[in-house]
Amino acid sequence: MSGAAGRVLRELRGDILRGALPQGARLTEASLCLRYDVSRVPVREALRTLAAEGFVDVRPGSGATVATITTDDADDLYAVRCTIEEITARRCAARVRAGDADGLVARLDEIVTAGLAAVHAGDPADLPGLNTRFHLTMARESGSASLLSLFRQVADRIQWVYAANVDVQGERSWTEHQGILEAIAAGDGAGAAAKAGEHIANSRSGFLETRPP
Repeated sequence: MSGAAGRVLRELRGDILRGALPQGARLTEASLCLRYDVSRVPVREALRTLAAEGFVDVRPGSGATVATITTDDADDLYAVRCTIEEITARRCAARVRAGDADGLVARLDEIVTAGLAAVHAGDPADLPGLNTRFHLTMARESGSASLLSLFRQVADRIQWVYAANVDVQGERSWTEHQGILEAIAAGDGAGAAAKAGEHIANSRSGFLETRPP
């Protein structure tokens, strides 16, 4: 998708993923045309694509709304993440231990520093993107093309879930990122994998805290 429709798709998806348009928010064509300064045709194309991706619900007669993440969907995502991230953390640490990780620790440290700074400044807007960047960098630095490909397939949904409860998870999650980084920097594969697994388990618990009883 290119041109105006492609731009609207990128911007609308980005607004949903970072929580600027929260789950359940109504998406009228008129409001989206005004928001993105386009006609109705590219808005309709973008909504159809996002509905196919599962980020928008479109119901005849009711219009479109931002989709809601169900507990079952989140559980599936966290299960996949736990497997991927334990392995990527372990492999990153192994690369450090083997002396085959030029710049790996510095790249992760830059992201963690930015995340902690945003937390301490009380500015959560950048945290969903930084969170995805941290985990994507771990996957990339693991040296496994398969793990990186798997992570990329779920990266958008990870950011979406994180943005939905960033107020609950912000400080805790970045303290845990720092712990994962420290284990990787020490070349401690078992420790890095354990910390990554604990991080995902805690993220799941934080998500559940935001669900209605």
